[in-house]
Amino acid sequence: MVLRASAARGNATGCGHVKGRHRRLLPLSFSCMLLAVCVWDIAKPAWLAAAGSRRHALLRPAVALGLAVRPLPADAEEIPLGSVPANLRATKVGEKVTTPNGVIYEPLDLGTSEEGPRAGPPRSQANVYLKYTGHIDGFDGPIFDSTKFRGSRKPNKVDFIESRLNVDPSIPPGMVEAIKLMKVGGKGRFVCPPKLSYSEGKVAFEGDELGSVKGKVPAGSTLYYEVELVRIIKP
Repeated sequence: MVLRASAARGNATGCGHVKGRHRRLLPLSFSCMLLAVCVWDIAKPAWLAAAGSRRHALLRPAVALGLAVRPLPADAEEIPLGSVPANLRATKVGEKVTTPNGVIYEPLDLGTSEEGPRAGPPRSQANVYLKYTGHIDGFDGPIFDSTKFRGSRKPNKVDFIESRLNVDPSIPPGMVEAIKLMKVGGKGRFVCPPKLSYSEGKVAFEGDELGSVKGKVPAGSTLYYEVELVRIIKP
């Protein structure tokens, strides 16, 4: 009986040692696997790197290790310049709204309380009448563009322009994003970051000849606009 008990204790102790060694090896094994996956992710062929989106690349190491991964929210994807989420709009005077791409819009007048496609906010490819004035160096800075300047050269001397959103290259993507937050009759002002300017802010551009900016607006400039959505002609 004594021998059996001693043997049992010896077996239990031996198993304990083995289990202990396994417990010590598990973190090391996990670290080696993680290192191998990361090295593969860095050194993999270019064709494989191009095959997955940025979102999939973020998940790949964890998936390779067989770990449970919670899907990234849909809003983690990049939103194209000139686009805003359908439920994002200005709802309170003075309350600033920031789009995912970085336009900061401040409503000064919310416009009509009516609902419907011609009341706004307008969607991509809608035809609209706009009034705006564009500045550099702040809302009180020099003016580089205005619908008054553009309209003054037309036979009827109007102070607004017609534009087709996401199609008209004469207004920057930042303007389009701000307009998509507004309803007809709405007025406001917004800050347009360089990447939402003309040519994504990568090159200098000419201002209107009637403006107070002499020469080109420098590349990388932040633009400041006052804007009014006059009418939606075609939703």
